[in-house]
Amino acid sequence: MSISRINKRKDGLFFTIDALIAALVMMSGLLLITSSYISEQPRTSINHMSHDLLSVLSELHVYELNNTYVDELIANGTITNTNNTVIVQIGELWAEGDMSVANELTRNITEGLLPFSFGYSLIINNETIYARSNSVTNSLVSSKKIMSGIQKSKPVFGFVSKARATSIQKESNMVISFSPEGAGWDGSNSDKGFVYITKYFNLSDDVDINNASLYISLHMEDDGDDWNVININSGSCLITRDSLSMTEEGYFGIRDVSGCIVPGMNSVMVQEWNDGYNAHIHPGMYISISYNLTEDVSFISSENSERIYFDNILSVEGDGDGSGAWQMLPFHVPPGATNVSAYLYLNLQDITDLRDRYYWWGWKYRDAWDTRVYVNSDVTFYQDNPAASNDIDDCTWDSASCNGEYDWTGGFDISAEVIDGTNVVSVYVNNYGDTVGGNGDTVIYSDPINDPDNSSYVEINYTVTPVVPYGVVEIRSIAEFGGSPNPTKETSFSFPDEAVAISSVFAHVAEQYSYVTRVYGDTGTPPGNLVFESPSPRAVPTDVYVSRELLDVSEMATNYIRITETGGNDVLPESSVDYGFYVPSFVSFGDVFADVDEANEDAVQRLQAVMGNFVNVSNLILDNTSMSDVPSMWGPAVIEVRVWN
Repeated sequence: MSISRINKRKDGLFFTIDALIAALVMMSGLLLITSSYISEQPRTSINHMSHDLLSVLSELHVYELNNTYVDELIANGTITNTNNTVIVQIGELWAEGDMSVANELTRNITEGLLPFSFGYSLIINNETIYARSNSVTNSLVSSKKIMSGIQKSKPVFGFVSKARATSIQKESNMVISFSPEGAGWDGSNSDKGFVYITKYFNLSDDVDINNASLYISLHMEDDGDDWNVININSGSCLITRDSLSMTEEGYFGIRDVSGCIVPGMNSVMVQEWNDGYNAHIHPGMYISISYNLTEDVSFISSENSERIYFDNILSVEGDGDGSGAWQMLPFHVPPGATNVSAYLYLNLQDITDLRDRYYWWGWKYRDAWDTRVYVNSDVTFYQDNPAASNDIDDCTWDSASCNGEYDWTGGFDISAEVIDGTNVVSVYVNNYGDTVGGNGDTVIYSDPINDPDNSSYVEINYTVTPVVPYGVVEIRSIAEFGGSPNPTKETSFSFPDEAVAISSVFAHVAEQYSYVTRVYGDTGTPPGNLVFESPSPRAVPTDVYVSRELLDVSEMATNYIRITETGGNDVLPESSVDYGFYVPSFVSFGDVFADVDEANEDAVQRLQAVMGNFVNVSNLILDNTSMSDVPSMWGPAVIEVRVWN
């Protein structure tokens, strides 16, 4: 741990006083006044005695005293500040627990100020410092004064420290999601129609991976020849179809891939085919990674800009059946966001120019369903591209020349379609539903590592007020729903005591088959706030955003997430909630310590306590300050003078 220290000196005064012209004259006057009051008005005399004695002690400075005992205390270092008033000096001795010296100092200064027929005492916070023990036979009067800055058993001079982490070591979790996408169409064992889905993602070079689990949710052929279904990092880890032990075309399972995921760039390729239907990924396929990382502490930005890339999809025709690629891409906008803009960019390759034939003064052709795009709706946002060639003079009913291939790149401003929470963009190329029409290959292109600007993506920008205005550290935890498969699944979770705010919460939906899925979030059960509903059949992303405004970060609060599925389909117990929270990165000034190192150590311990077991401080800044004669440091203490006869 590296520590930098900033030392400051702050000096203050307990009281602002007027200088005394002649303290001895005042005390002599007090005796004269007292004698007069005793002979004429006894009760009024006592009132003045208690008030004047307290005033004298409060205004008279130590350096003004001509007292042998006081000189001894100064000489032996017991009194270090002769500018203290008498009452402050007595108060400091009381705070330090030096009662015998406080008692003797009070006796030396006060005895002789009042006639011996009167009793009196000096009391601090109901603790008697000194008393002349005459019996009360007539009247007793009390005068009180508030003195800030002192407190019993607290140092009257010392150091306080605060600490701010600049970099930390944390243990956290992340999720790399695959949402529904495909497709490999029919074909045969001898000539399979494959789909190759490749996801690229980059981890920090400094990340230390503890473990990684791959949640596999696929629809593909469960019979025939074996092949490599999943290829992680170009062959470092392979998962074959036979190793999955499939019993039906829909499959869900979990594999430990801890040794397969590495710091830096990673790639996961999924290769599927299906005899009689299209092969694709179901909701709930993702990689869960637990890791340690050293990172700098940063402030939460109000301006958010993110580019979310499509996976690269290559659909390959097999046995003359056709090719066609499709993909759902979710992105998320927190409620309350302003200045929201969203842009969709697509790079589509090897599109087959499909045409319908109709008769109008001769046979003519028109664009069919080359490309369809949906944004949060079952109504097409965009359908079909212009034909590669509008020259149809040479086309005949069965002419292959009418089905040429072309590439298409372009973008759309989809800002008007954006909603709070989870948004879903769905892209279909040469296929829709159970119909396919592409020839050869069909590609939704994306390579965000090597070719980011030419890849397919959604870019989202918005402004949102930070949940906390100071530097924080984000921690993420993941918990499975558990239990048994059911059309309705619910789980609950609570944030730890160290959490000061919620960053973001996601429900990761896992289903073997899906149709229309709904997700609810709330602090009660069953949760009644609908946070997501499939905008169209089978539009079920793996990640669903749950608004933090619906949840409670308090340690004692319980938060609930519920997932429901229609059509008789089950939500799997491997569905999970991925919740993020912030822990503070600083602590303010604490207790006063006699030694600066003790004050610094206290600040470090307090900082580690508020960060909990999630974070170890790597580097921090300590700001320590000396404290003396500061009214706000301790107290207030009540100073009381009682006089009686």
